[in-house]
Amino acid sequence: MALELLKSKTGRTLIESHRGIEADVPENSWPAIKMGHEMGADLLEVDVQMSSDGVPFLRHNYQLPDGRWCAQLPWRELKNVKIDGEPFPLLEDVLVWARETDAKLSLDVKTFFRPEGSLTKEVVRLLERTNTKDNVLLLYFDHQELLQTKLVHPELTVRALLTGRIVDYAGYLRKINADGVSVSYGMLRPVDIEQIHSMGAAVALIEYWDQHSELFQQVDIDMLSCGNPVEARKILGHQ
Repeated sequence: MALELLKSKTGRTLIESHRGIEADVPENSWPAIKMGHEMGADLLEVDVQMSSDGVPFLRHNYQLPDGRWCAQLPWRELKNVKIDGEPFPLLEDVLVWARETDAKLSLDVKTFFRPEGSLTKEVVRLLERTNTKDNVLLLYFDHQELLQTKLVHPELTVRALLTGRIVDYAGYLRKINADGVSVSYGMLRPVDIEQIHSMGAAVALIEYWDQHSELFQQVDIDMLSCGNPVEARKILGHQ
């Protein structure tokens, strides 16, 4: 069964924990993933890149601290790199863990500097191999790749990442076949939320900082993306 994201169906705002968790552990690391899960995140957002020899792994920055580009290095080198004492998790291992623990993942597919479709192809292959399509939400800044992914694999759940405000949300999301969209707090407008929900897509609120706003009483937000699930619950509880 595909992920259910709409508040109208779940009855509440889901909590998405950014990069596993933002705490005293390295982002996108096993400690961050497991801590975010233990603290009750509904979705664990992590970043997925790929080595030069086609191995998907978790990391946000495209470069290593020494300046080398991750995409130009084979996994045999990358697997020995540690950030604050933690190695990069293999996506396949994380997917197996998600299946065994019934964790839900938001995979930010980092397609920058990659041949079109190459990373998505490997991600989908691993989803099929680990039987975790229903555990995963795929996130894309590249909306062309999002569309192609959805056309070939309509059973997958996908969300469009944005850095600006769209003129016609409903029309645009329908055009690219997106199941959801990220909306920045500073650009959030109730009319946009209504448009998005009118075509059955979910709203993920990002960059939210005003804990004393009555926002969640005024509009239906399907997901709150936050650095820490505990802080997110405080925000939602305050509302």
